[in-house]
Amino acid sequence: MGGMKRGGMMGMMGGNMPMMEMMRPSGDGMGGIEAIDHIEGRIAFLRAELKITDAQTTAWNAFADALRANAKTLGELRAAMTRETGSTPPSLADRLTQQEKWLSARLEGIRAIRSALINLVGTFSGEQQKAADELLAPHMGMMPMMSATRGNRMGMQGEK
Repeated sequence: MGGMKRGGMMGMMGGNMPMMEMMRPSGDGMGGIEAIDHIEGRIAFLRAELKITDAQTTAWNAFADALRANAKTLGELRAAMTRETGSTPPSLADRLTQQEKWLSARLEGIRAIRSALINLVGTFSGEQQKAADELLAPHMGMMPMMSATRGNRMGMQGEK
């Protein structure tokens, strides 16, 4: 998508960075747009890598459902924004409105995912916690630097 020009599919948010690029968190490709489009594959990958046990299934399913709901919401919003933009370059006010909608949806999704994740992480062994720290931060759209400064449980120690 780096070859998009001004007024392209989603318009520009500022400078020379296409809106779709701004919505894609940096990292290893595990977050952002890729996660929306391939959520079931991401969920299966994470379940296998985290070695979810039968006893953890209920907490895992709640977490996976939060990921699915977030992906669905963001996918629908992305489609609506694409339709709204069409072939006419959006005005600055329209671009800011789109960005606000996107960020609001992301925040709501992050809150739901965080709640489910706290419950899930509470069931993890030490090995699973370490794997979660490595695998989930990029999947959640967090830059490696952010997760590294949060401690070894994604900054959730003591939070309920």
